[in-house]
Amino acid sequence: MTEQNNTNQAASTKSTKVARAAKSPLSRVVYLLGKGTSRLLDARVNREEIHLLVNGPTMLYGSGRLLTSLDMTDGATFHAWTRLAAALTCTSYCGHNGTTVIPIEVEASRIGTCLTFSTGPMSMYQSLVVIRPKKKGKTMRDVIDEAFGCLKKSYWAVIVPEAATGHAEHDASIFEPVPNSGEHDHAPPHNHH
Repeated sequence: MTEQNNTNQAASTKSTKVARAAKSPLSRVVYLLGKGTSRLLDARVNREEIHLLVNGPTMLYGSGRLLTSLDMTDGATFHAWTRLAAALTCTSYCGHNGTTVIPIEVEASRIGTCLTFSTGPMSMYQSLVVIRPKKKGKTMRDVIDEAFGCLKKSYWAVIVPEAATGHAEHDASIFEPVPNSGEHDHAPPHNHH
């Protein structure tokens, strides 16, 4: 009877260890987006989350693109990109602005399709952008491979940080006076005597 109790106790201990392992912290890869950041950040990683630390001022990087070396004939169709966008979440965490859900959008162009996302609200503080699969237990590699058809072919998927250029802070015209109504040119007013 004691052997059976020891066996039951060992099985119970083993299942407790499995339950603890399932509750362990998420695996992640962390990239710093600051001056001098690498232009290509590996997105096809065997991790459950990608953390992008957007080092203040966040106006240095306003968005990111997820690109791949695959083309349409390899399976990187608009529908595959749409599946990938639907399988991911993107959230910005900032001490100044709080938590913001960031939409991941499919962008098609003449040179190909990609995913785009913002780095969050403009702020002079450091923020954290987290990209993760919607399904628990999936890695970024899992969802990227599933979206494009689990190819046997070797390929890469990267995040390319994009410089912030569309924000008011980068537009020098905000320092110019507003023209009077009806005035169409930016020339100095004519002196009429």
